[in-house]
Amino acid sequence: MKKINVDPKDLEPIETDGINLLYIGTFLFALATFGIIYQPNWIDDQTQSVWLKVTIMGTVLGLIGLRIVKRRRKRLGL
Repeated sequence: MKKINVDPKDLEPIETDGINLLYIGTFLFALATFGIIYQPNWIDDQTQSVWLKVTIMGTVLGLIGLRIVKRRRKRLGL
């Protein structure tokens, strides 16, 4: 295998904040929440409450993350 020599001083940080990934993830968690609420027969009765909690927390954490990233963007002027 060919070894690549890179000087760490030449590397620059990637200028991204991942907001698109946050939008997609939050949307998917919200979609899963509504899917579990409106189609409860998709999963077992024993695990339904667990998965509902997981999807609700994923949605809430995604919304908190979006707020943090937007506030950071505004502060940095991006």
